[in-house]
Amino acid sequence: MVRHARTLDEFYTAMDAWAHAIVSASPILVCQEGCARCCKHQVLVGEPEWAHVLRWMHANLTPERRRRIVRRTRDQLVQPGNPLSRWLGMRGRSTRVFMRTVARGAAMEATRCPMLDDDNRCAIYPVRPFVCRAYGRSVLANGSMMLCDIFAGRIRQSPGVEHTLDLAPMPLTSQAYLALNRGQSVDEPGQFTIMSAHVLRHAARDDDLTTDPIPLAAETGFPVVAEDAFDGGR
Repeated sequence: MVRHARTLDEFYTAMDAWAHAIVSASPILVCQEGCARCCKHQVLVGEPEWAHVLRWMHANLTPERRRRIVRRTRDQLVQPGNPLSRWLGMRGRSTRVFMRTVARGAAMEATRCPMLDDDNRCAIYPVRPFVCRAYGRSVLANGSMMLCDIFAGRIRQSPGVEHTLDLAPMPLTSQAYLALNRGQSVDEPGQFTIMSAHVLRHAARDDDLTTDPIPLAAETGFPVVAEDAFDGGR
């Protein structure tokens, strides 16, 4: 299903079915109610993926709820110690430096995803990005499992259980994901930026979000990366 998905909706459905099978076979990977540790970090979101999210937000969220998302993103820019403003100011730096900085930030610095509400629930859960669906359910090509500290702690307390986990292989799922985030031509590489940049790029004067997605090719302020910045699940 993942390989043959023709739309993001089909891809998400396949990912969710895979995740359900993984958790059903390995209850040790059940998320705690109210936990949002993995949502305290920024994720890269593809251009078509963001357009999908934006349409859903206008169809399913009230204008005030969309405004709260924009406002809390702007608030993070001026919070002392929040790395978001530094990350978003890296347009002129190399893609490799930007990716390394954000990856290091996931381990050492925290900045909430703009879609995380005050009650620690995702405002766009039905259309949450691929990375959110893959985390805690996937394994990289080198055998490293994409797990949070809570899952890792459970596994350490249950010797041998890691050998029974049948996680989704990231090289397979990321290949399908990248294909769905390319341009009109299969030869046109997809473009990505972090979720907060997408939000700020589409913020209107009244703090609501614009209805039409703005092409990343036109971006001159916030950092943008192409799909070759990804390591294919390595």
